[in-house]
Amino acid sequence: MVDALDHVAPDLPPQDTQRALTFAVVGAGASGVELSTKMADLLRDAFKRRALHGEPRVLVIEMGDKILPGMGGEIREYVEEALRELHVEVHTLTRVVRVTEKSLTFEHNGAQTEIETAAVVWAGGVRMNPLVENLEVEKTNRGLILVKPTLQVPSHDNVFALGDIAFYKDATPTLAGTGQLALQEAGLVARNIKAFISGDELKTEHFEELGEAVSLGTEKAAVLVGGKAFAGTLARQARFALYTSRLPTWHHRLRVGASWFFEGTAPRPLLPLGIQR
Repeated sequence: MVDALDHVAPDLPPQDTQRALTFAVVGAGASGVELSTKMADLLRDAFKRRALHGEPRVLVIEMGDKILPGMGGEIREYVEEALRELHVEVHTLTRVVRVTEKSLTFEHNGAQTEIETAAVVWAGGVRMNPLVENLEVEKTNRGLILVKPTLQVPSHDNVFALGDIAFYKDATPTLAGTGQLALQEAGLVARNIKAFISGDELKTEHFEELGEAVSLGTEKAAVLVGGKAFAGTLARQARFALYTSRLPTWHHRLRVGASWFFEGTAPRPLLPLGIQR
Protein backbone atom coordinates (compact mmCIF):
# COMPACT_ATOMS: atom_id res chain seq x y z
CA MET A 1 0.00 0.00 0.00
CA VAL A 2 2.85 2.37 0.81
CA ASP A 3 4.46 1.65 -2.56
CA ALA A 4 1.21 2.34 -4.39
CA LEU A 5 0.67 5.57 -2.46
CA ASP A 6 4.20 6.73 -3.24
CA HIS A 7 3.43 6.54 -6.96
CA VAL A 8 0.43 8.89 -6.71
CA ALA A 9 1.07 12.60 -7.18
CA PRO A 10 -0.86 14.98 -4.84
CA ASP A 11 -2.33 16.89 -7.80
CA LEU A 12 -3.70 13.78 -9.54
CA PRO A 13 -7.48 14.01 -10.25
CA PRO A 14 -9.72 12.05 -7.84
CA GLN A 15 -10.80 9.48 -10.43
CA ASP A 16 -7.20 8.73 -11.40
CA THR A 17 -6.15 8.54 -7.76
CA GLN A 18 -8.88 6.03 -7.00
CA ARG A 19 -7.96 3.95 -10.04
CA ALA A 20 -4.34 3.83 -8.89
CA LEU A 21 -5.34 2.97 -5.32
CA THR A 22 -7.88 0.19 -5.81
CA PHE A 23 -7.38 -2.88 -3.60
CA ALA A 24 -9.40 -6.09 -3.69
CA VAL A 25 -9.81 -8.67 -0.94
CA VAL A 26 -11.17 -12.02 -2.10
CA GLY A 27 -13.24 -13.75 0.57
CA ALA A 28 -15.62 -12.17 3.09
CA GLY A 29 -14.99 -14.42 6.05
CA ALA A 30 -13.55 -13.00 9.26
CA SER A 31 -10.05 -12.64 7.76
CA GLY A 32 -11.29 -10.83 4.66
CA VAL A 33 -13.53 -8.48 6.63
CA GLU A 34 -10.87 -7.64 9.20
CA LEU A 35 -8.23 -7.03 6.55
CA SER A 36 -10.43 -4.92 4.26
CA THR A 37 -11.61 -2.61 7.07
CA LYS A 38 -8.07 -2.14 8.35
CA MET A 39 -6.82 -1.39 4.82
CA ALA A 40 -9.62 1.13 4.31
CA ASP A 41 -8.84 2.90 7.60
CA LEU A 42 -5.10 3.08 6.87
CA LEU A 43 -5.65 4.31 3.31
CA ARG A 44 -8.12 7.00 4.33
CA ASP A 45 -5.66 8.22 6.95
CA ALA A 46 -2.89 8.23 4.32
CA PHE A 47 -5.04 10.34 1.99
CA LYS A 48 -5.32 13.03 4.69
CA ARG A 49 -1.62 12.93 5.57
CA ARG A 50 -0.58 13.15 1.92
CA ALA A 51 -3.31 15.62 0.87
CA LEU A 52 -4.51 13.36 -1.94
CA HIS A 53 -7.72 14.07 -3.85
CA GLY A 54 -10.70 11.71 -3.75
CA GLU A 55 -10.67 8.47 -1.78
CA PRO A 56 -9.26 4.95 -2.10
CA ARG A 57 -11.30 2.01 -3.32
CA VAL A 58 -11.40 -1.23 -1.34
CA LEU A 59 -13.52 -4.17 -2.51
CA VAL A 60 -14.48 -7.41 -0.81
CA ILE A 61 -15.50 -10.17 -3.20
CA GLU A 62 -17.44 -13.17 -1.90
CA MET A 63 -18.79 -16.21 -3.77
CA GLY A 64 -21.49 -16.82 -1.16
CA ASP A 65 -24.65 -14.82 -0.60
CA LYS A 66 -23.47 -13.05 2.58
CA ILE A 67 -20.40 -11.93 4.49
CA LEU A 68 -19.20 -13.84 7.56
CA PRO A 69 -21.01 -17.03 6.49
CA GLY A 70 -19.96 -18.88 9.64
CA MET A 71 -21.21 -16.25 12.10
CA GLY A 72 -24.62 -15.25 13.38
CA GLY A 73 -26.78 -12.39 12.15
CA GLU A 74 -26.36 -10.37 15.35
CA ILE A 75 -22.68 -9.62 14.77
CA ARG A 76 -23.08 -9.47 10.98
CA GLU A 77 -25.28 -6.37 11.25
CA TYR A 78 -22.53 -4.43 13.02
CA VAL A 79 -19.93 -5.58 10.51
CA GLU A 80 -22.09 -4.57 7.54
CA GLU A 81 -22.58 -1.13 9.10
CA ALA A 82 -18.81 -0.72 9.58
CA LEU A 83 -18.16 -1.70 5.95
CA ARG A 84 -20.66 0.92 4.77
CA GLU A 85 -19.10 3.63 6.97
CA LEU A 86 -15.64 2.87 5.58
CA HIS A 87 -16.96 2.79 1.99
CA VAL A 88 -15.76 -0.77 1.48
CA GLU A 89 -17.56 -2.24 -1.52
CA VAL A 90 -19.06 -5.67 -0.85
CA HIS A 91 -19.73 -7.91 -3.84
CA THR A 92 -21.55 -11.12 -2.90
CA LEU A 93 -22.54 -13.96 -5.23
CA THR A 94 -19.47 -12.92 -7.20
CA ARG A 95 -16.75 -15.19 -8.55
CA VAL A 96 -13.17 -14.18 -9.30
CA VAL A 97 -12.29 -15.30 -12.82
CA ARG A 98 -8.76 -13.99 -13.27
CA VAL A 99 -6.06 -12.14 -11.34
CA THR A 100 -3.05 -10.49 -12.97
CA GLU A 101 -0.32 -8.27 -11.59
CA LYS A 102 -2.38 -5.13 -12.16
CA SER A 103 -5.98 -6.27 -12.62
CA LEU A 104 -8.78 -8.49 -11.38
CA THR A 105 -11.73 -9.89 -13.34
CA PHE A 106 -14.88 -11.00 -11.53
CA GLU A 107 -18.20 -12.43 -12.65
CA HIS A 108 -21.68 -11.64 -11.31
CA ASN A 109 -24.96 -12.80 -12.87
CA GLY A 110 -23.05 -14.02 -15.91
CA ALA A 111 -21.45 -10.63 -16.61
CA GLN A 112 -17.69 -10.19 -16.24
CA THR A 113 -16.01 -6.99 -15.07
CA GLU A 114 -12.30 -6.20 -15.15
CA ILE A 115 -10.83 -3.56 -12.84
CA GLU A 116 -7.35 -2.18 -12.36
CA THR A 117 -5.89 -3.06 -8.96
CA ALA A 118 -2.85 -1.99 -6.99
CA ALA A 119 -2.99 -5.33 -5.17
CA VAL A 120 -5.24 -8.35 -4.63
CA VAL A 121 -5.29 -10.23 -1.33
CA TRP A 122 -6.65 -13.79 -1.34
CA ALA A 123 -8.52 -14.58 1.88
CA GLY A 124 -11.11 -16.97 0.51
CA GLY A 125 -11.42 -20.67 0.00
CA VAL A 126 -9.91 -23.44 2.07
CA ARG A 127 -8.37 -26.52 0.53
CA MET A 128 -7.61 -29.66 2.46
CA ASN A 129 -3.93 -30.43 3.01
CA PRO A 130 -2.75 -32.95 0.36
CA LEU A 131 -1.63 -35.28 3.16
CA VAL A 132 -5.22 -35.50 4.42
CA GLU A 133 -6.58 -35.82 0.87
CA ASN A 134 -4.45 -38.93 0.35
CA LEU A 135 -5.33 -40.67 3.62
CA GLU A 136 -7.42 -43.80 3.11
CA VAL A 137 -9.91 -43.13 5.91
CA GLU A 138 -13.64 -42.43 5.97
CA LYS A 139 -14.45 -38.82 5.00
CA THR A 140 -17.37 -36.53 4.30
CA ASN A 141 -18.22 -35.33 0.79
CA ARG A 142 -16.16 -32.21 1.60
CA GLY A 143 -13.08 -34.29 2.38
CA LEU A 144 -13.23 -33.92 6.16
CA ILE A 145 -12.15 -36.90 8.25
CA LEU A 146 -15.09 -38.50 10.05
CA VAL A 147 -14.21 -38.98 13.72
CA LYS A 148 -15.79 -40.70 16.69
CA PRO A 149 -17.20 -38.61 19.58
CA THR A 150 -13.80 -39.21 21.23
CA LEU A 151 -12.11 -37.59 18.17
CA GLN A 152 -10.55 -40.93 17.20
CA VAL A 153 -10.39 -41.96 13.55
CA PRO A 154 -12.75 -45.02 13.35
CA SER A 155 -10.35 -47.26 11.46
CA HIS A 156 -7.36 -46.38 13.66
CA ASP A 157 -8.09 -46.01 17.38
CA ASN A 158 -4.60 -44.71 18.05
CA VAL A 159 -5.08 -41.80 15.62
CA PHE A 160 -6.91 -38.61 16.60
CA ALA A 161 -8.05 -35.81 14.26
CA LEU A 162 -9.28 -32.34 15.15
CA GLY A 163 -9.73 -28.84 13.80
CA ASP A 164 -10.67 -28.02 10.23
CA ILE A 165 -9.63 -31.44 8.88
CA ALA A 166 -12.19 -33.30 11.00
CA PHE A 167 -15.98 -33.47 11.11
CA TYR A 168 -17.27 -33.60 14.68
CA LYS A 169 -21.05 -33.99 14.87
CA ASP A 170 -21.67 -32.79 18.43
CA ALA A 171 -20.74 -29.14 17.90
CA THR A 172 -22.68 -25.97 17.19
CA PRO A 173 -22.84 -25.63 13.37
CA THR A 174 -21.32 -22.12 13.34
CA LEU A 175 -18.13 -23.50 14.94
CA ALA A 176 -17.14 -25.58 11.92
CA GLY A 177 -13.72 -24.72 10.55
CA THR A 178 -12.89 -22.16 13.24
CA GLY A 179 -9.91 -21.87 15.56
CA GLN A 180 -12.40 -21.71 18.42
CA LEU A 181 -13.56 -25.26 17.74
CA ALA A 182 -9.99 -26.51 17.33
CA LEU A 183 -9.06 -24.96 20.67
CA GLN A 184 -11.91 -26.73 22.47
CA GLU A 185 -11.19 -30.01 20.71
CA ALA A 186 -7.50 -29.79 21.64
CA GLY A 187 -8.35 -30.06 25.34
CA LEU A 188 -10.47 -33.15 24.74
CA VAL A 189 -7.80 -34.77 22.56
CA ALA A 190 -5.10 -34.12 25.18
CA ARG A 191 -7.19 -35.78 27.90
CA ASN A 192 -8.14 -38.69 25.65
CA ILE A 193 -4.56 -39.38 24.56
CA LYS A 194 -3.57 -39.64 28.23
CA ALA A 195 -6.53 -41.95 28.87
CA PHE A 196 -5.71 -44.06 25.80
CA ILE A 197 -2.10 -44.56 26.92
CA SER A 198 -3.11 -45.45 30.47
CA GLY A 199 -5.98 -47.70 29.38
CA ASP A 200 -8.70 -45.52 30.94
CA GLU A 201 -12.09 -44.65 29.49
CA LEU A 202 -12.05 -41.96 26.82
CA LYS A 203 -14.42 -38.98 27.16
CA THR A 204 -16.74 -37.13 24.79
CA GLU A 205 -17.88 -33.53 24.84
CA HIS A 206 -20.40 -31.12 23.32
CA PHE A 207 -18.83 -27.94 21.95
CA GLU A 208 -20.75 -24.66 22.20
CA GLU A 209 -20.16 -21.23 20.73
CA LEU A 210 -17.99 -19.28 23.19
CA GLY A 211 -18.44 -15.96 21.39
CA GLU A 212 -17.15 -14.14 18.34
CA ALA A 213 -14.92 -11.11 17.87
CA VAL A 214 -14.13 -9.29 14.64
CA SER A 215 -11.68 -6.39 14.32
CA LEU A 216 -13.16 -3.52 12.30
CA GLY A 217 -10.53 -1.09 11.08
CA THR A 218 -7.84 0.37 13.30
CA GLU A 219 -10.03 1.55 16.19
CA LYS A 220 -13.20 -0.56 16.41
CA ALA A 221 -14.43 -4.14 16.62
CA ALA A 222 -17.63 -6.15 16.93
CA VAL A 223 -18.04 -8.75 19.66
CA LEU A 224 -20.68 -11.42 20.31
CA VAL A 225 -20.71 -12.80 23.85
CA GLY A 226 -23.54 -14.64 25.58
CA GLY A 227 -25.83 -14.09 22.62
CA LYS A 228 -25.41 -10.31 22.83
CA ALA A 229 -23.52 -8.31 20.20
CA PHE A 230 -21.97 -4.86 20.53
CA ALA A 231 -19.47 -2.79 18.56
CA GLY A 232 -17.17 0.20 18.80
CA THR A 233 -13.99 1.10 20.66
CA LEU A 234 -15.11 -0.74 23.81
CA ALA A 235 -15.64 -3.87 21.73
CA ARG A 236 -12.07 -3.51 20.46
CA GLN A 237 -10.77 -3.62 24.03
CA ALA A 238 -13.01 -6.60 24.76
CA ARG A 239 -11.61 -8.36 21.69
CA PHE A 240 -8.06 -7.89 22.96
CA ALA A 241 -9.08 -9.30 26.33
CA LEU A 242 -10.75 -12.31 24.70
CA TYR A 243 -7.77 -12.89 22.45
CA THR A 244 -5.31 -12.74 25.33
CA SER A 245 -7.37 -15.13 27.44
CA ARG A 246 -7.25 -17.73 24.64
CA LEU A 247 -3.44 -17.77 24.40
CA PRO A 248 -2.01 -21.12 25.50
CA THR A 249 0.23 -20.14 28.45
CA TRP A 250 0.63 -17.36 31.02
CA HIS A 251 3.96 -16.54 29.39
CA HIS A 252 2.20 -15.79 26.10
CA ARG A 253 -0.55 -13.79 27.82
CA LEU A 254 1.87 -11.63 29.78
CA ARG A 255 4.12 -11.01 26.79
CA VAL A 256 1.27 -10.08 24.42
CA GLY A 257 -0.56 -8.08 27.09
CA ALA A 258 2.57 -6.10 27.94
CA SER A 259 3.25 -5.47 24.26
CA TRP A 260 -0.23 -4.06 23.75
CA PHE A 261 -0.10 -2.01 26.96
CA PHE A 262 3.31 -0.39 26.42
CA GLU A 263 3.54 -0.28 22.63
CA GLY A 264 -0.10 0.29 21.75
CA THR A 265 -2.31 -1.59 19.31
CA ALA A 266 -2.77 0.94 16.51
CA PRO A 267 -0.88 0.05 13.31
CA ARG A 268 1.68 2.45 11.92
CA PRO A 269 0.37 5.08 9.46
CA LEU A 270 1.18 4.59 5.78
CA LEU A 271 3.94 7.16 5.60
CA PRO A 272 6.14 7.64 2.49
CA LEU A 273 8.82 4.97 2.15
CA GLY A 274 11.60 7.46 2.82
CA ILE A 275 10.34 8.31 6.32
CA GLN A 276 8.98 4.95 7.50
CA ARG A 277 10.11 4.19 11.03
